[in-house]
Amino acid sequence: MASSMSWLGMAKSVGINHNMWRVFWLSVGPTIAFAFVLNLLVAVNLSNLLIKWQTHRMVDEAKIQAKSTTIRSWTMLLTMCFTMSTRALLLNGTLVHMTVSQFILGFFSTLTTAYFIRDLFVMPAATRLVFRIMPS
Repeated sequence: MASSMSWLGMAKSVGINHNMWRVFWLSVGPTIAFAFVLNLLVAVNLSNLLIKWQTHRMVDEAKIQAKSTTIRSWTMLLTMCFTMSTRALLLNGTLVHMTVSQFILGFFSTLTTAYFIRDLFVMPAATRLVFRIMPS
């Protein structure tokens, strides 16, 4: 997902051309590595903390599972989107030149795009991959 968002951001800002592809392929490895470490160290722990906090009084296992899935999904999306978009703005040198309102509007634009990319492409691909590996 991080790579698709990087590609989309680059394509929007400079267009799809040879230079965009060169920069994209140079940044794929570091982007994936950063997203993986961030997910492993921050997003997972934050979502687990929020799940414990929101489900500690619940007893119905099905409701706990449903609430946990929703919390994990939104926490991962919000955390990764905020961090990765802020990282891109820092690396591009544009964060220091933005007003707070520009940053907020940019974040919600990125969040909306990430939501649709996740639901239209990433989740169906991940589901197919999981069912291919574990067919039962």
